[in-house]
Amino acid sequence: MKIDKLFTFRSQIQEELGPKGIEVQLYYYFAGKWYELLSETHCDDMTKTLERTKKETISYHSTNSLDAWFYFSSTDCVVRLVFPKSPRAGTRRSNRKLLDKLHTTASNAYKVSHNQLTHLLAKDAFRERLTSAISEMEKREPTSDEVQESGIARELVVIALDIDHFKQVNDTWGHLYGDQVLKTFGRRLEICAEGIQSKGIGTPVIHLGHPSGEEFFILIQANVLREQFIEWANEFRKKIADEVLPTDQEWEWLTSSDSIGILSPPPLQERGITMSVGVAIYNSSSTNGPGTEVVSDLLDRADTALYRAKAGGRDQVIFYDEILSNCGRVIEQDKNTRVVALDIGSNVGVSIGQEFKVFSPTFSGKTKFLINDGRTTRTLGNYPRVESARIVVFNIQPEISFAYVASPTDSVPNIDSGSHLEAIPAGSIGHLLPSSSKYFPASTETMKRSTIKDLHEFVRSSVADTSGPFAVVIRFTRESECLRKYGTVALNMALAQVYREALRVFHTAKVVEVLDRSSICIAGTKDAYNESMVTEFVENMASELPELGIFAGIWCDADREASTAKGQVALDSVNAIEFARFAAADAGRLPDTRLRHFGYNVADDVLRALRESRSFDVAYADFERLRRLGVESGSLLNIGGVTAGSLGLYQQALEHYAAAIARDPEELIYKSNYGVAAARVGELDPALKILNALPLNDVDQLLTSHVFGYVTYARLLARAKMRGSAFFDASRFNHIANNALSVPGFEKSPESEIIREALEHS
Repeated sequence: MKIDKLFTFRSQIQEELGPKGIEVQLYYYFAGKWYELLSETHCDDMTKTLERTKKETISYHSTNSLDAWFYFSSTDCVVRLVFPKSPRAGTRRSNRKLLDKLHTTASNAYKVSHNQLTHLLAKDAFRERLTSAISEMEKREPTSDEVQESGIARELVVIALDIDHFKQVNDTWGHLYGDQVLKTFGRRLEICAEGIQSKGIGTPVIHLGHPSGEEFFILIQANVLREQFIEWANEFRKKIADEVLPTDQEWEWLTSSDSIGILSPPPLQERGITMSVGVAIYNSSSTNGPGTEVVSDLLDRADTALYRAKAGGRDQVIFYDEILSNCGRVIEQDKNTRVVALDIGSNVGVSIGQEFKVFSPTFSGKTKFLINDGRTTRTLGNYPRVESARIVVFNIQPEISFAYVASPTDSVPNIDSGSHLEAIPAGSIGHLLPSSSKYFPASTETMKRSTIKDLHEFVRSSVADTSGPFAVVIRFTRESECLRKYGTVALNMALAQVYREALRVFHTAKVVEVLDRSSICIAGTKDAYNESMVTEFVENMASELPELGIFAGIWCDADREASTAKGQVALDSVNAIEFARFAAADAGRLPDTRLRHFGYNVADDVLRALRESRSFDVAYADFERLRRLGVESGSLLNIGGVTAGSLGLYQQALEHYAAAIARDPEELIYKSNYGVAAARVGELDPALKILNALPLNDVDQLLTSHVFGYVTYARLLARAKMRGSAFFDASRFNHIANNALSVPGFEKSPESEIIREALEHS
């Protein structure tokens, strides 16, 4: 008995009888108990009625009851229909015929949509579920209740499964036995999925698919982190591998549910089964095109990860996004050209210019050190992990790529086939520094370089001892173009060059550190800051690396002092790094400048530029981030209000305008914007309280400076008049109403009708 079939049956009944006012409930029998389909709860109090229904040919019905109960033996379920009035015998018979027809239709639909051997979703049905799930993910708001409650966004993964060496099972024990293995395999997946869902971690929803043969798919949606998906994928794997398949108990289940003749299971020691697992995580930013292409791409990624799991030894879980970083292997090295062939290509994200560290099979950190004393072999430990070479890709194909050895000397090392690859990410420069060592990579890099933790600790400590910090963030504004054109090797070499030069030039700085793949930060005490030195350094680097578009953001003590202008609160230098990063942003900067100091004016410029480019969500996120950093002025709050309004967040916009007015009560535009936001949320009286206090001369200025605010004020007064509000001001309304109606484009709009109606109202 399959739940999916019953849901199909119930859905068809509801569609047919629901419009007639007939309520539908469905109960099914499983493992000795009756369950209600939708709630999946036990129905112990209904057991007698449900069992009695099984004895009735048409239906069970008690006198004057509104209920009629219909039993279906093939699926061991009972349909309960609740009629508006007690159904007579003829009504029950006609509904029985209808239900029999719907049951047959549901069964046929189920056969089409489910694999007939395992009863899991067939190929097309699974793709439909996946398409629907992706559509749901795309429509989901990032601030949904689920995210707010769990703190974790909902994610979607597809898991591809394949039984290892299944052909040997069929060849050795026959296809009939192989079918029993597949049936049991599918049942174990169901049991594992039910266990995961019953625990409720991240409210998971799981669908299982069996397109053909020994290939299976699992779709999971849940509010969990990547680590939980890893755990679940391994849970499915262990469910198969940790116990023989089928067990004797499972064999009894197979023989009781199907006729398999005189077939006998192999000995227990021959029933061991493992599976390889590939996982692909859905990411809307990395998938483009129509929904069908997104679905195919996600399934292909899961299949690619599955292939890698099988090629890497089977009985393991591989995530697609791990393949590039640490799952590649060296196929061979040409003896003449020393070109290295790799077993990964563009289908897993390899690009020209990608750097890899190479580790021989022995010194990959995974090979055991064995010793044989003549009687037994035992493990003493593992061979250490030692880098044998660094290579750079220069040619890529879908499933293969070719690289040259990036050797610092003329001698090129021999690279063993099967050597492990580790992708060097963009922003990693430790291997490019003079002190880097293949034997002590972590230690020497730590001795040479500080850490981001050291950077933030220095800033905090310098603020605490009143010495005060400066921070300069050097940023590659064309990082993405460089990465796409030249690969990670060029980007990392450029980053390392800027880093080394910064250490040389700013030798009095306390910390120089890489922030990310496109920027470094130089920090020191305020007395060590030299504007001309920074300007010269930035100009030199921009000249040497013209394709990277070098730009600098700065925070120094002079910026802190300047932030107190116009009565503003001085900005806290504890946020020096964040201020410098913000000043180095692309938005709002002049094209011919090389550096920019952070201040209230820069915060305004950045947010305005983002708004002009219609990046409202980014602008609002940056606005909130700036407020958390203590950057808050009337102008900034006003921009935040306008941005919130563009996102439809009218209540938040109203709050921001109110805060802006509190900071700068003389600014006319803040009050006008407040009136517009208040009109949108229906806050009539608070808006008029503020606007009625404006001198008429200021109100008249809005006709040229903010005409929408002017007509909104007229509409607010019109509403106040119609409602008899105490905040209605007749003289003001008479002064501005006709002017508002003469505004081009507004006089014929539906919004103008309220003003005309108010003018005519005595």
